[in-house]
Amino acid sequence: MWHSLRRLTNRRRERPERLRAAYRAVFLCPEGQVVLADLAAHCRMYQAPQEDLTDVQRNFRDGQKATFARIIQTLAIPPEEVAALQQAARLETLPDLPNEED
Repeated sequence: MWHSLRRLTNRRRERPERLRAAYRAVFLCPEGQVVLADLAAHCRMYQAPQEDLTDVQRNFRDGQKATFARIIQTLAIPPEEVAALQQAARLETLPDLPNEED
């Protein structure tokens, strides 16, 4: 059975903190940080927008970025951690080097 905030607590005022705790449990562990950096790179969160996109492509990218921004907002991490995430995401976008093992 899938869990939901309503199943975890029927008190509305407790839901935001329970949701934040769930996001933090998922994304702030070492594996979650790798996933978050990959998502940021995939969404092109920290890259300048391309100018040659169609409106549909631009709207799709905006939706990806909005979803990623919601994750960051819900995590409520300090600016220095956001900066570290940005650096990790940028590393994910670098091309593979010839001396890297396959």
